[in-house]
Amino acid sequence: MRKIEEVINDTLKDDMWKNALDFIGHLRADEGFSVSNEKEGDKSFWVKYKGKLVCEISMNGSENFSKVWTVWVYGDCIGEHEDSSVSEGVKAVAWASITPCRNCGAECSPGRRKTVFGKAFDNVCQTTLMFENPDTETLDCMKKIVDISKKDILSRT
Repeated sequence: MRKIEEVINDTLKDDMWKNALDFIGHLRADEGFSVSNEKEGDKSFWVKYKGKLVCEISMNGSENFSKVWTVWVYGDCIGEHEDSSVSEGVKAVAWASITPCRNCGAECSPGRRKTVFGKAFDNVCQTTLMFENPDTETLDCMKKIVDISKKDILSRT
């Protein structure tokens, strides 16, 4: 199986390439995170923390998601165990990135109620947040969000 860094090098260019490698570097700095794909040739990768799903990274693009690099963050209650130190900027980025249910037939159809940093949202996809081709500012927020998701996982174990 190819490593995600190889797929990034073959698929992305310029700022997208730099930001994707920066995000993966952030994940790799913590041994609790694992990044893997399930089948040869696939450009989608599962990111887990101590075996629990945190996010999915795709460099496929598709009819519904035409962007080259997409990160979907999972979780029914992101930031549930985080104190008030989360900046309003991180909250705003997260809230603007809520993934609406598109009734695709997945287990979440027709959408779920989820809470992100204390704010409830209805009709949300199983992938709570979606980031497409994140810029540097959004990337910094994504790093904080996955670190917070890690804390949420640790608080439940």
